[in-house]
Amino acid sequence: MSQRALVSSAVAANLLIAAGSFAMFGWNGIGAHVAARWTARFSVLIFVVAFGQPGFSRWIASLPSYAALVHTFVAAHCVHFAAVITVLFLDKQNHFVRNPRPASAIIVIGFSLVIVAGVTAGLRASPVYRAIHAFTIYAVFVIFMMAFASHRFLPLRMIALLLAISLVARIVAAIFKGNKVALQTGA
Repeated sequence: MSQRALVSSAVAANLLIAAGSFAMFGWNGIGAHVAARWTARFSVLIFVVAFGQPGFSRWIASLPSYAALVHTFVAAHCVHFAAVITVLFLDKQNHFVRNPRPASAIIVIGFSLVIVAGVTAGLRASPVYRAIHAFTIYAVFVIFMMAFASHRFLPLRMIALLLAISLVARIVAAIFKGNKVALQTGA
C-alpha cells in the first residue's frame, strides 16, 4: 500500500469514528468529547505500530516504512485535534473555557510535538533532525503512556501494554542493529 493510500485510509477511518460518535451522541458537547476520546484511541493504535516498526518489521516483512507509519499517525492524530477543537466550540463548560492558559499550552505543545515528529520522520540527513525527531517521538510516547497507564477504565490500560511492547520492539531492533541511530529515529 502506498503512503498516500495509508494516510488517506487512516484519516478516513478516524473521520468515520468521529462521525459515528456524533451520530450516536449528537452534535453537542457529549458527542464532541466522545469523538475526541475515540479518535485519540484510534491514532494511538497507529502510533504503537509506527513507534515499534523497527522491531516489528523483523517479523512482518510487508510492514510499511517507519516514516510512512509516522506520517499516518500524524494524519490520524490531526483528526483527533479537529475533534478537540470541536469540543471547544460545542461544550461551553469544557476545560479550555475554565482554564484557558494551561489548556492552550497543552493543546499547542501536543500539536507541535506531533507535527514536528511527522515532519522530521523522513529526514535522516542531519544529526540535528534525528535528535529533534527522537525527542518529539519519545515525548509523544511518554504522553500516551502516562495517559493510558493510569486510565481509570482498566481495559484501556492495555493500550499502555501495547505501547510498552512497541518500545521493547524498538529497543531490541536497535540492539540487533548495534546502532543508537535506530533507537532514536526508527531507522
